[in-house]
Amino acid sequence: MNGIIYNFFLHTLVAPFLAAYYLPRVILGRKYRRSFHGKLGRLPADFCTDTLPRPRLWFHAVSVGEVVALSPLVKSLKEVLPEAAFIVSTGTETGQDMAHDLIPEADGFLYLPLDFPAFLNPVVERIEPDLFVLMETEIWPNLISTLKRRGTLVAMANGRISDRSFPRYRRLRAFFSSTLQKIDLFLMSSMQDAARVREMGAPENRISVTGNTKFDAVLRDVPEETEERMRALLDIGRGTQTVVAGSTHPGETEMVLSAYETLLRSFPDLVLILAPRHVEKTPQILSTMAERKMKPPLLRSAVDRGEKRDGRQVIIVDVTGELFQVFSLASVVFMGGSLVPKGGQNILEPAAWGKVVLFGPSMEDFRDARDILVNTGAGIEVRSLKELTRRMAEFLTDEEEASCLGKLGQQEVLRHLGSARKNAEMLAGLLAGKGEGRGATAVCG
Repeated sequence: MNGIIYNFFLHTLVAPFLAAYYLPRVILGRKYRRSFHGKLGRLPADFCTDTLPRPRLWFHAVSVGEVVALSPLVKSLKEVLPEAAFIVSTGTETGQDMAHDLIPEADGFLYLPLDFPAFLNPVVERIEPDLFVLMETEIWPNLISTLKRRGTLVAMANGRISDRSFPRYRRLRAFFSSTLQKIDLFLMSSMQDAARVREMGAPENRISVTGNTKFDAVLRDVPEETEERMRALLDIGRGTQTVVAGSTHPGETEMVLSAYETLLRSFPDLVLILAPRHVEKTPQILSTMAERKMKPPLLRSAVDRGEKRDGRQVIIVDVTGELFQVFSLASVVFMGGSLVPKGGQNILEPAAWGKVVLFGPSMEDFRDARDILVNTGAGIEVRSLKELTRRMAEFLTDEEEASCLGKLGQQEVLRHLGSARKNAEMLAGLLAGKGEGRGATAVCG
């Protein structure tokens, strides 16, 4: 009955909304053009299943954050199941780009179709996965039902139920529990996440706490040469103090610029590297800086065209996939999505470089990382522009203290490694209980 009600609302209410949302953007602009056909159930032209061995493991990571968490898991599974085929789907185009960069082990990439049976059925039939793994929290009733009807095992890895989504899931427990009953294994990031998914209706005997694979992800690649390469690229000398503001949202960007203008009075050579969460917001940032009569910044994209910094003190990172490397340059870091109610961003990445990280009170999506770094002193919550400015000034003044606290945070991140291997072994064990997979069917793009 739940499925009937869900599909009724999906086709009568959601479908017209999706059409009204996507079509103008696809027709009039560039947004969603690459992913649009995939969302309607079309596989890439070069996607061929006739050469894919068994077992076939299909992972879904909706966007960049989930892809980062997935990367070390796939690497660990490749060690445990070297003969398996690995397929990765994403929901966003930025996630797809990141997946190509971070998961070279994958045998194929696609966009996850919208949760309509007409779009899902052909894709599931062609891939014929033995195991489907949802990263973090992606509960799609039709997708899971379609997979289970074909005998596919379904698991949730790095499972996380955010503070924002949990009340909604709990209110709709009667609906979601029937879908959760179809999932064979829940590998949750923390005890709290395990308790929450249990309260939502997941069977207790299928739930395990295996930690957060993002701890493994942030230490995937911290080569010594990265810092020198970034310094040369952006013309930032070793003695130059630098504030990195990562993944900022509208509302926060203005606070960061205000804090920076104040800090310049005491630190006249201070460089600000600003990386907006959505690079398409760069024109608004440029407009804001012009209104404030700030000097024009250097755009990171312009560096690739041969433009030099030439003394400019503000750099805007208007490209994706480079923020992790940029953290290597920081004297102090502010992570966005936290002074506005967005749930925070991944503070483990700057911590992996041994940096002190400032963030606002909205860190619901990264509460484990927040607690770990706060306990070491490497993570500090700020609640206002005044606090943000004061804390930045303190660490710029006492660089030795910033370095000491940053190293403590880095050591704590190292201590939590190993989640990816735990997840990999449990997923391999789930597959081992299934027996031999079905024979392959030859289907090319």
